[in-house]
Amino acid sequence: MRRLELFLSSIVYLGLSAGIGWAADNLPSVGRVAVVAGAVQYHANGGDWTTALVNEPVADGVGLRTAADSETELRSPGARLALAPSSELQILRFDESTLQIALSSGRIGIHLGAGGPAKTIEIDLPQGGIWLDVPGDYDVTAGDAHTAETVQVFAGGVQFGGGLDASRIATATGDWFSDWWRSQNDNADLTTAPSPALTGAATLAANGRWERDAKLGNVWFPSDMASDWAPYRNGAWRYLPPWGWTWIDNEPWGFAPSHYGRWAQFDGRWGWIPGDHVTEVEYSPAEVAFLGTAGYGMSRPGDIGTPPAVAWFPLGPGETLRDGQEASYANRRFATAMPRTSFAAGIPVAAAAVDDLPEQRFLDAPVILGALNIQPPGALPVVAAGQPTVAAVDAASEAVAAPETAEHQPFFVALRDAPLRVIRDIPRKLKVAAIVLRTRFTAHPPVSVRPLVSAYHSPHNRRHLAALRGGA
Repeated sequence: MRRLELFLSSIVYLGLSAGIGWAADNLPSVGRVAVVAGAVQYHANGGDWTTALVNEPVADGVGLRTAADSETELRSPGARLALAPSSELQILRFDESTLQIALSSGRIGIHLGAGGPAKTIEIDLPQGGIWLDVPGDYDVTAGDAHTAETVQVFAGGVQFGGGLDASRIATATGDWFSDWWRSQNDNADLTTAPSPALTGAATLAANGRWERDAKLGNVWFPSDMASDWAPYRNGAWRYLPPWGWTWIDNEPWGFAPSHYGRWAQFDGRWGWIPGDHVTEVEYSPAEVAFLGTAGYGMSRPGDIGTPPAVAWFPLGPGETLRDGQEASYANRRFATAMPRTSFAAGIPVAAAAVDDLPEQRFLDAPVILGALNIQPPGALPVVAAGQPTVAAVDAASEAVAAPETAEHQPFFVALRDAPLRVIRDIPRKLKVAAIVLRTRFTAHPPVSVRPLVSAYHSPHNRRHLAALRGGA
C-alpha cells in the first residue's frame, strides 16, 4: 500500500512539474484546420500570427482570422466550424465537456452532428453569448457598431445570455456563405473503414483502403502514393506552443496518421496502424523519433561550413522513445533529413530534403531521447505584433510569397483553471499524464511566457451567462 501511495504521489508531482492540471472528467480535445481559402492566419496558444496551413491543430488558445474574400474551416469529430471573410475567432476551451469559442468579429457557421465534440457549445460575442443545442446548423454574426448580433438556426436550438435574447434570431434564409459551409461533408462512410473516432479519420475512407492484419489489427494503406513516399516527408515542421515542433502534413488525409498511431512497412507498402484503443487524448505533435545530438542535429559530409541536418523517422508499432538507444526501431533506415536552418524556418521538406546522408548514418546515429532543443528563428511574423485586427490580414496577403518562416515564442504550459482534484479513475488519468509528459519531453523545452497577440476579453460578465444556464 505504501508503494502505491508513493507511486501516485510521484505521478501527481510529475503532472504538476509538466505544467498540467485536469478535472476528473474533462480531457483535452484537438481539431484541425480543414480548409484554407485565401489569406487566413493562425496562432497557437502563446504563438504569433502566421499564415494558416491545412492540418494545423486546433485546441485551447488557438486563434484564426480571415481577410476579405477568404474563408477557413475547422473540423473535429461531429463538428464543422466555418469562418466567413473578415472574421476572427479564438478557441477559449475545447475538451470533452465544453467547446467555447470567442467570435470577436465577423461571422461563423457551425454544424454540430449527433456525436458532437462536447456537452456544452458556447459562442461568446462582444455583447453577450449563446449556447447551442446539438445537433443543428447555426449561422452566427458577432455584430459591431453598425450591425446587430444575429443567429440563424437552420436546425437545432439556442439559449441566450449576457443581454441577448430571442430577438436576435433571424430568419434562416441562407446565402452564399451558409450554402458553402452547409454543403461540406465530413461524414464519410466509415462502415468499411474500422478507424477510430479521431480528428481527420473521416478523410481516410476516400483516400485509401483498410485491411486486417492478424497481429496489428486494422491497417490503413494510402492510395496513389509515389514509390519513394514515406510518412513525414510531404509537409513542414512548425513550432507551435504548447506542443513544440509539430508536423503539418500536406495530404488532405494527413492529420490523423501524423498525430496518432504508428506506421509500418508491409511488402514495400506503408500502412498506418491506429491501434485498437487509441483516443483523442493521445494526440502527439508527431509520432517520430529524431536522430543526432539535441540542439545540433547530425553533421553532414562536404566542405567546411556545410550546415548540420535534422533527421527523423516514423515510429513503428509498439515503439516509444522510452525504449532507449538499444531499441531496434524498425523504420530508422527510412529517415528523412533536411538542413537544420530550413527545418527551423518551416520550409517544406520536399523543397529542402538532403540526400547526402547514407542509410548507415541513420542506422548508427543516436536517437534523441529528450528535448530536440532547436529554436525557431527570429523571423518577422506575417503581421507585426500590435496589429491584431482582421484588416491586418488583408495587408499581409499583399506580402511577397516566400517559404514560411514563423516566429513562435515558447512559453510555459499553464495550469488549467480547474483545481487539481482527487483522481477517481486512476488508470485513465495516469495515461493522460504519460501522454502529456511524452509530448513535453519530445518537444522543445519552454523558456518564457508571452501573452497572446490578440487575446480576446469578453466584455460581458461570464457569471451572468453561467447563472442563466443554471451553472457552467
